[in-house]
Amino acid sequence: MQSKWKLWLAAVAAITILFVLARFLSNPKTQATGPTQIKTVVAQTVARMAKEPALALTGSIEAVQEAAINPRVSGQVSGVQVKNGDAVTPGQPLVLLDDSSFRDTLAIDQANLESAQAGLESASQTYQRDQVLSDSNFLSTADLENAKVAMETAQANVNSAAATVSSAQDSLKDATICSPISGVAANCDVEVGQYLSPGISPATPLLVVEDISSVYAMVDIEQGNLPAVRPGLAAKVTADAYGDRVFDGTVEQINPVGDATSRVFATKIRVANEPHLLQPGMFVKVEITTGTPVEVIAVPQNAVVSNAGLYYVFVVDGGRVKRQQVQTGQVMGQMVEITSGLAEGQKVVLTDVDTLQDQDQVTVSDE
Repeated sequence: MQSKWKLWLAAVAAITILFVLARFLSNPKTQATGPTQIKTVVAQTVARMAKEPALALTGSIEAVQEAAINPRVSGQVSGVQVKNGDAVTPGQPLVLLDDSSFRDTLAIDQANLESAQAGLESASQTYQRDQVLSDSNFLSTADLENAKVAMETAQANVNSAAATVSSAQDSLKDATICSPISGVAANCDVEVGQYLSPGISPATPLLVVEDISSVYAMVDIEQGNLPAVRPGLAAKVTADAYGDRVFDGTVEQINPVGDATSRVFATKIRVANEPHLLQPGMFVKVEITTGTPVEVIAVPQNAVVSNAGLYYVFVVDGGRVKRQQVQTGQVMGQMVEITSGLAEGQKVVLTDVDTLQDQDQVTVSDE
């Protein structure tokens, strides 16, 4: 009986051991993790580079010259000669008004002028004849004076009629609305059949002509930076639409009166713009060079990672990487200035920086 009891206890113990062993082996935490994965990364030795002290700003593009096109005479639009984006030259017709009434008026005024000129010629001949008669004592002084007054009145009539003709000619000319400058047509807001009247309709210009052979990058300079900026300084302008392409500019005008609320000073940077890539209204980034180049520590932008407003790089330390906090400065093309946290000669990782962890094991391939 006792022997059977012992056998039963042994069987229970064996089953218990097997159950515990099975649970142990099925737990991933108790299984072997295998060899640690070692990443291969590209690294670069930290070095110095020349940095041009610059003031980084944002702004927008404006045409170097703009002409708002409005009617000078009233009339119905008979033709629109341009569309948005068309290149125009000085004197080129843009909008045509029905000029039939202007031509009729001019014809009447010219006829009136011819009549006035005929009256002046007759009055002049009469005065000259009466003057001869007066000199021979065949005509009284009063009669001669009357002839002179008649001639002067005829001359005044001619002058008035000539002025009326000139005005009618101007009106006829103004019925063809022309561009005063070279540029491109923009914001065209006029249609055939529309009735126009100076100063009344439309509320906005018919169109504008923008001279964008060169443009202004308009920026605001804070009062604290004003002493570092002056006309003639070089500037670099970039627009997101053109990637890393740099447009060279020059500071041309600084408004001497600042905005009373924001305390900034409107500044114009002239930029050459052939072949018209920069368009009015574009958002641009501007760097104004404010001093001579200095040597600074810089690393490629892809070496820097950010987290919660802080910046880090991974420094190669033996066979591992060390996450190191840095302070960044000016961005210079594909490079970024490091003002603290790195020393010349250290190696920073350029690849896999978004997945690396502090103290990860790595093998390094120099760039």
